Order: sequence, then C-alpha cells, then structure tokens
Amino acid sequence: MDRPPFVGWGPHLNLEDKDVGDFTKAVIAYQNQHDFDILKVMQNGLYMVEDYGQVIAETQDSDDACYKKTVITAFNCLEDWKNAKKKDVHKGAYGREVQSIKILCDYYGDSVPVLPTVFGPHRLLSQLCGYPAVPGIYPFPCFIGGRLMDYAAEHEAEYFHIMDVLTEQVIDLMNAYLDVGAAGFFYCPGGDNPGFCTEEEYEKYVRPYDYKALSAIEGRAWFTMLHICGMSVADMKRFITLPAQALNWEDQSPLNPSLAEVRKITDKVLMGGIDRNSDFYGSNRAGVKTVLKEKTEEAIRLHGKMI
Repeated sequence: MDRPPFVGWGPHLNLEDKDVGDFTKAVIAYQNQHDFDILKVMQNGLYMVEDYGQVIAETQDSDDACYKKTVITAFNCLEDWKNAKKKDVHKGAYGREVQSIKILCDYYGDSVPVLPTVFGPHRLLSQLCGYPAVPGIYPFPCFIGGRLMDYAAEHEAEYFHIMDVLTEQVIDLMNAYLDVGAAGFFYCPGGDNPGFCTEEEYEKYVRPYDYKALSAIEGRAWFTMLHICGMSVADMKRFITLPAQALNWEDQSPLNPSLAEVRKITDKVLMGGIDRNSDFYGSNRAGVKTVLKEKTEEAIRLHGKMI
C-alpha cells in the first residue's frame, strides 16, 4: 500500500439527503473530490425512524443538523412498544436509502467499499422514544421520564418485545443493503454513553441485540466499522468482542482512550487520529496540511503492531 488508508465524513448533506438523485450526486462528488479509501455514506441521521411515523421538521439550511429535527417522536407510551411492527425495507424512507446505496454501489463497483450508516436496535429505540430534553437540541424529554434502563427493568416484557422487533428491522435493512452491493456498515451500537448503563444492564438490555444483528450478517459483510459515538465513551472492552472488523471513536478527546490504549486489548482495525473539532480548521491552508500530516504520523505510531 502506497499510503495509510484514509477516510473522512461530514458534513451531513442535509439539503439533499431525502432525494435519491440529489443525494447520490452529492455523495459521488464528495467521494471523487477526496478519493477516500472507504465511502462512509452520510445519510440522514433520522432516516431509520421516518417510517415509524416520527414527525421531523424540514431542513432549512446546510448547517441544520438532522438529529435535532424531531418534532414528535414515534413512540410516546408503553402501548407503542407493545404494538410496534417492523417496516418493509423496500418501501418508504427505508426503500429510498436502499435505492441510494444501490446507485452508489453500481457506480463504484469494486473500486471502493460502500458503508451505509446503520443504528443498532438500542440506538434506534432511543431515537424513536426521544432523548432527554436539551435546550436548542432536543425540544422535549422522552415519555420514559428517566433512565431508559430503569424503565426497561420495570417493563421487561414490553422492552424485550420492542427490542426483538427493532433487531429484526435492523437485520432486514442490513441484508437489503448487502443485496445491492454494500461491503459492510458504519454501525452505531448502544451503550456508549458513560453512566447510561451499568455493565450488568449493558449485558442484559443492550449487548444481546447488537450482537444478534451483527452476527446475522457475518459472512456477507466483509468490513463493518463500529462507531462508538461521543466525546466520552464507555469502556471500550464492551465493544471489542462484537462481530465487526473495525472500531472508530473520538480518540483525540482527552476523555476517551487513545489508539495505543485500545491497541493493547484488540487486534481489530482502529480508525482515528484526527480531531474533527479543530484539525480541519484554520486560515492557513499549509498549516492545516501540516497538522494533518503530523496527526497521521502520530496515529501510525500509536497504532503500533497488532497484538
């Protein structure tokens, strides 16, 4: 290989991401401009909840982050968990995304692996219920009114039912993507928020569903990247045994483990090294390029030899 593999993603294509033609043209232009070694598709961050009836405000400008746009959540009471049924991934918003991935896979063929973004069952449930209210980001609290894990423990039958439904939803979607040529996934598992759940809660209420979903596509997907989201993540040991080939997290955050620390506990591909909040910014282009080169060299050093 003539250089370290490189991939970047963002910004979200908020003005194009609900139109197949506009979206795929924008993705192709972005990929062709940068020649990434992996095409991580920047899909609408709420696309997996649309078909469940989530009401989402129209995007007004390119900086209008899609994840802030929920107006009414799809799940607003326990009965919604009881009555939920999975959706046809070839229709509606799911069908739109599958069509987009097919166009991208047909365009690139074997020249670059295409990775659609998929939210795991627990992350999907959180989106459908609504996150805790945050002024300017999430306008209202979810109906649960407290920790989701506490609510799950109080209503285990209903929780296990909805998680079974959403796990099958995720599996159906991933198989549809693989059918049209996806190489694997940018997969966002649950349990990555420190303090969100104890180790016992994670093992009982979160991990089994991510494990089942990812195990279902083993042998079909050849490169799946786990995206451990956030400036402060839970113990990385939670994720290294999930069936995926790569790990990505904000290793540049001082609250998170470094590439070197995680290399000591896994031989998975580690993806990081750049601080998205600072390293791409500055008025001096040469200076930015110097920073990126230094960060790349440091990432190679920290990555070290695989165990």
